[in-house]
Amino acid sequence: MKKKFLIIIGSGGHTRAVLSTAKLMRKWNSFRILDIDFKNQKEEIMGVEVESYKKIFSILSQENYNLFISIGDNKKRKKIFLELNNYKNKFTNIIHPTSFIDATSEIGTGNYFSQFSSLGSYSKLGDFNIINTNANLEHESSLGNFNHLGPGSIVCGRTKIKDNNFIGSNSVIIEQKEISDNNIIGAGSVVLHSIISKGGKY
Repeated sequence: MKKKFLIIIGSGGHTRAVLSTAKLMRKWNSFRILDIDFKNQKEEIMGVEVESYKKIFSILSQENYNLFISIGDNKKRKKIFLELNNYKNKFTNIIHPTSFIDATSEIGTGNYFSQFSSLGSYSKLGDFNIINTNANLEHESSLGNFNHLGPGSIVCGRTKIKDNNFIGSNSVIIEQKEISDNNIIGAGSVVLHSIISKGGKY
């Protein structure tokens, strides 16, 4: 069967990691990068020309492709998805070969797993999350949609995290806690209690 090509939306620093990982997966034979803030600049990322996001719907008229939103900001990532939600079946996960995903876990679509990230037994992951380098979601924990686990962050067992949260680098969330929507957990934080709120910084 002919290999698909991958459309990566976004051209910031996160895209360098995403494209590098996608190439390691050997699932696609070509790539396109679409910049949402394109200003007619001439730019290439790892040999792939950066193009305008305005081309998206003409490209989506083709058949043999996958989609990935490579934008680190949770809210911006969600905004782009809402523009393209009719194409949800075209989205894919980008998974680094060194990441560990337990066979008993469940994962949605549009997620990025960086090198040495880990998804524990019976854990559940929604859609469009970023699991960054050395981030760890432990056993029987759940992560909703449009979250970002920063490098080295640890979510201990049986913890439930909802949507649109940023968990900073090297932070730790102790076991059996609940984190509501729209929170920012600062780098190096240790979360000892559940956070049930309308969103905030911790």
